Amino acid sequence: MTHLLSALSCAFVLGIACNGDDSAQETQGSCAVGSIGCPCTDGGGCDSGLVCQDGTCQGETTGTGSTTGSSSSSSSSSSSGGATMSGTTGTSTSMGASSDPSTSSTTSSLKLDIGVETTTDDPPPEIGCTKIDLLFVLDGSGSMIEERSSLAGIGAFTSIIDTLSGLGEGNIDYRVALTTDNDNGYIAPPGCWDGGDPWIASEGKDPAEVASGFNCAVATFGTNKYEASVGCEHVLTSAVDLLDGDASGFVREDALLVVVMVTDVDDYGAYDQQGGNDCMIGCGTPPTALAELHDRLVNNVKKGEVDGLSAIIVAGDPSQNDGVNFCGQPGSCGCDGLDCGVFHATRLYEFAGLLEQNGTVADICDGPMSVPNAVETALTTNINIACEMFDPPT
Repeated sequence: MTHLLSALSCAFVLGIACNGDDSAQETQGSCAVGSIGCPCTDGGGCDSGLVCQDGTCQGETTGTGSTTGSSSSSSSSSSSGGATMSGTTGTSTSMGASSDPSTSSTTSSLKLDIGVETTTDDPPPEIGCTKIDLLFVLDGSGSMIEERSSLAGIGAFTSIIDTLSGLGEGNIDYRVALTTDNDNGYIAPPGCWDGGDPWIASEGKDPAEVASGFNCAVATFGTNKYEASVGCEHVLTSAVDLLDGDASGFVREDALLVVVMVTDVDDYGAYDQQGGNDCMIGCGTPPTALAELHDRLVNNVKKGEVDGLSAIIVAGDPSQNDGVNFCGQPGSCGCDGLDCGVFHATRLYEFAGLLEQNGTVADICDGPMSVPNAVETALTTNINIACEMFDPPT
């Protein structure tokens, strides 16, 4: 706007200089300022029909190269050219230009350069996800029955799917898969959904159908075959082991991958390692460094698209100290001196921190319904932002 006002002021000054009363002209020696062959005015003006060239008023140059001192071809800022607003066609916007296309570029028309708008036939870059791959990794131990049941409840999971479908611009193309904390692969029992894939997809299904299929698969838990050995629960490591090198096609390159991990312990918790507690018992499998697990997911699974990975972790908040069990293992809640209901998930919370804004944590101590509630809340906050910021590779 500043450039436009300055140019209009200039046009006003030029109009006065070019069209002023001859009797008010200044003189320079014996040559009247503004006359043909004489100096131009300070504002660069000349008498009607003349143009200022190199500081001297001269006749206008015609298309044949001759000059004229007449005013018949003069084009001033008040000419019929007026204003041409053609920005929508990709041409520059001009004000005060002559409407005669044969007019030479050396005429006295005032043209204001206020920017050139351009258009393109290329579509705008696609920002934001339209596809989501959602993997649920559930602790298969008997102590997690209530939390698994609350998550898999038809009503609760239907609400989660409704929320998932509405992310971004809505109508998200999603896949939902299920696994355990003990390297059991995809949990896809026959009859829970059709298609033969180890996941259930949104295509052709309403949210209630997806919820029913998920509930069917979770119902197969609690049979001991999915339980890890004492102290060896590992929702995070199990998920990485499954996805890294997976040939099923579950993870799509142009989809946001969301890994939901639900457990009442840690991923190979330090207190669960042999020698990591007062009882000197526990798991003999040492934990993999979190940085390595993160690197495998980002580089091997998401092909370097760090923004394409998100996680929702529902586990024991390590900042909440409710005591210890009889082996000295720290608990977040439910500790009675003999045992604890939920133990510190230190590694899992730290992993969420590696994902920065794409990592979400919730305390499972808030009760069984905290699990579906936490997932739904994360979808509407951090995961929604992650979806909007994800720029799918083309």
